[in-house]
Amino acid sequence: MSHISKEIVGTLGYELEGKVIIHCITSSISCFLAPQISRKLMRHGAKVIPVMSPEAAKFINPMIFEWATGEKPIVLIEGQVEHVRYAGLSKEKADLILIAPITANSISKIATGIMDTSVTLIAGTALGNKIPTIIVPTMHEVMMHNPAIKENIQKLEQMGVQIILPRVEEEKAKIPEIEEIVNVCIRELYTESLENKKILITAGPTRAFIDGIRFISNPSTGKMGYAIALEAWRRGGRIKLVYGVSHVEPPYIVGDTVKTESAEEMLETVKKSITEESYDYVILVGAMNDFEPEEKIDIKTTSSDKWELKLKPTKKLADIIKEISPSSKLILFKAEYKKPIEELTKIALERMQSAKADMIVANDVSTKEFGFESDSNSVIIISSEGEQMLVEDTKLNVAKKFLDFMELL
Repeated sequence: MSHISKEIVGTLGYELEGKVIIHCITSSISCFLAPQISRKLMRHGAKVIPVMSPEAAKFINPMIFEWATGEKPIVLIEGQVEHVRYAGLSKEKADLILIAPITANSISKIATGIMDTSVTLIAGTALGNKIPTIIVPTMHEVMMHNPAIKENIQKLEQMGVQIILPRVEEEKAKIPEIEEIVNVCIRELYTESLENKKILITAGPTRAFIDGIRFISNPSTGKMGYAIALEAWRRGGRIKLVYGVSHVEPPYIVGDTVKTESAEEMLETVKKSITEESYDYVILVGAMNDFEPEEKIDIKTTSSDKWELKLKPTKKLADIIKEISPSSKLILFKAEYKKPIEELTKIALERMQSAKADMIVANDVSTKEFGFESDSNSVIIISSEGEQMLVEDTKLNVAKKFLDFMELL
């Protein structure tokens, strides 16, 4: 009979389906967050086996991990020779070793080949078997500056261990956000279909100021562009994300992120980027202003005055991409309002052709269910070859299907 905790497997996605992750826990106070990490990995499809150092088992009862994962935690290496079973030359060997959190003590032991706990023995065996290993250090901040600790972390990096750096707050090197840890694990084990592909993505709204403090904008949150950036990064892509001002924070984990405010600033940032570096894909998801004032007043206009505002069209970013970088695959996003699918498709096709784009994604943002601020989207994806696909799903799942389609270009 399956443990009740197994019911959460795959509830957030199947990026880790069929993968076995050994989640090792050492005796940091951060270990109280470890069950949440295990369960988040499970929600993405993984089987998680917890391994605790004896000292960690004093911080948190192993039964918590048995409840969290449905697997009995390994605290001591016993007759099952668990280090060989899960990290040695065995059919049951794990796909990934995650040590989160890991203390300075355990870092030093693993770096110098000392294997005197369940965690260090499994980690040492895994490194000998070239199983991917990720560690998440947490400790008092000054300990991170200890020359011996710094040297041992460098040794582990040279051995191929991936380090997720801690957040330094209140003089402590704290465990990173759970989402970051899980996404690094996904990137390690997920498809590598975009490995080393250079991808520039725009996301979010821009602002056109009409006086010193007032501006024209739109309700875009950047969620669709952020979802594409995250999914492309998970697939191994090298991402540059150029985003506008929004109340939703971008996924900084993806790498190179640049915040912009005006349409002109976003245009110039992209233009400079594609001039200086060649990108395999340029994906314009950002909702840039189509209009800006003919003249900006650099004061705060008083509300007692009557005000007539004249607007002019802004420069179209999409129209310059192929001129500067003809080898880049150009993908556009086109938002329309209260347009039936036939008209939406016609508008999208015309825009794709005028910009010489390789693909376009069109959607109607007039409904609350699929509008700018929603977590879901309903889109039609069209390639320059005439292939079309309708997708209606969460924005992250739309991003997955979009990238599957894009990879066929």
